[in-house]
Amino acid sequence: MMLLRENIPFTNDYFEWYPSAFLTYSPSEKNSYQLSYSRRVDRPGVGQVNPIREWSTPLISSFGNQSLQPQFTNSFETNYTRQLENGSITAGVFYRIIEDEINRAVFVDRTNLNRIILTFDNFNNSSSYGFELSSNYKPTKWWRLNGSFDLYAQTQNGITELLNAPIETATVDDIITQKITVDNVAWNFKLFNNFQVTKTLSLSAFGFYRGANKGIQFTMKPMYFVNLGAGQSFADGRGSFSLNFNDVLDTQEFAFDGNNPFKQSGAFNWESKTIFAGLSYRFGGKKYSAKSGKNRDDNEKSGGGFL
Repeated sequence: MMLLRENIPFTNDYFEWYPSAFLTYSPSEKNSYQLSYSRRVDRPGVGQVNPIREWSTPLISSFGNQSLQPQFTNSFETNYTRQLENGSITAGVFYRIIEDEINRAVFVDRTNLNRIILTFDNFNNSSSYGFELSSNYKPTKWWRLNGSFDLYAQTQNGITELLNAPIETATVDDIITQKITVDNVAWNFKLFNNFQVTKTLSLSAFGFYRGANKGIQFTMKPMYFVNLGAGQSFADGRGSFSLNFNDVLDTQEFAFDGNNPFKQSGAFNWESKTIFAGLSYRFGGKKYSAKSGKNRDDNEKSGGGFL
């Protein structure tokens, strides 16, 4: 058996800059306004550039595209924050321009016209804009809630190749290319509640709802779930016991319907309905604080679906 090795040269030499600016105006203690601009880069992930076949079915093979270029996002945001007696509320709007958008592409396999290749490619600039509303409020001494709602519209671009002749007689010359543009409006809602039952016992409830979301390949159906939790401290705060019940209603799933590249309908479930119990105890009197990481915005280049 002879193994063939082929060296495929690839060079990606570029210079970019990523400025950011924030302007805050507070005319009073209860009111503040913020205007910001930032530019960030989303470099292709390993799976998106790996030319080795990731998976295969009788009709589809999935490959990465080693020629992918980075995707750049220019974000403009303006926010207003109002301080309330027992909390605060923030409302804002945003507009994002995505350069060299990374998204899914579907090509006919030139070695076997019965099959298609699913990969990634760069597309023309796209945009998204939306509205965000969040609040941190304490209705009573024992109840605190954090809620957020966002509504956004975005345009996605993709490419699909098709045959314009019967498969029995089709040749490479019968391959045609279709550019796909999808306009999508989606929304999300989150609500976290914390209930301080006693000085040492607290309960929590978290709810999430994601509306239907239309992508290049398919339309994701709405998804929602509820998580519950409890925490008990003891030994003057040195020890703590926690109990968490995730996805209580067993509704957290990825369900979809689509027609590209084939008519499809399905749902993915994972081990979301879980119960976790934890016990911790701090010895000694030295205070310890862990460094917390900052979550980034959703990486827009990851859109396009599992397939």
